[in-house]
Amino acid sequence: MRTSRLEAFSDGVFAIAATLLVLELRVPADTSDLPAALLRLWPAYAAYLVSFLTIGIIWVNHHTLLEHCTRVDRRFLYLNLLLLIAVGIVPFPTSLVDQYILSEHGATAALVVYGLGAILIALAFTGIFLYATYDHRLVGDAAAARRIRQEGRLFPIGLATYAVGIALAFVAPIASLAVYGLTALFYALPQLPLPTHARSH
Repeated sequence: MRTSRLEAFSDGVFAIAATLLVLELRVPADTSDLPAALLRLWPAYAAYLVSFLTIGIIWVNHHTLLEHCTRVDRRFLYLNLLLLIAVGIVPFPTSLVDQYILSEHGATAALVVYGLGAILIALAFTGIFLYATYDHRLVGDAAAARRIRQEGRLFPIGLATYAVGIALAFVAPIASLAVYGLTALFYALPQLPLPTHARSH
């Protein structure tokens, strides 16, 4: 099965999830001090930035992985659906963080839910990554599959840092959100190699 329809559908889900995030950036109600009201919205800005980075960087890695795949099979399609389910959930925990990160009683729960959602994304992406590259199942070229596995060997570390973020949610919610943001940036570091045909363009 060719990858083109899978890529088109996946890109649509990534785009919709990322677009929905902006709905949390609300216009302040009538106020005599608009600058101060805008500054008070910083949790929404922070949550938006972390979530957009998470979705965007996973999309980059997903796109690069599919560039290496010569085909996809039914099992990969289902694994990819699990990833898209996890990505589609992101606006919900983002909204929780926006509303409750400064709350004395709700911040921990909001950041724990956010971290669990991030772990779901990491697990789902690791699943499709390992499935596609194992025994060059979908990549086609054994040497390329080994190279991709080598370059992506650090991906599972993100699971541990998300767990740290969840633990921090119980003592320092803002630090927890910072860890989630740094973890999103971490996923940009083990960059998968571009396929040979893409390097020539």
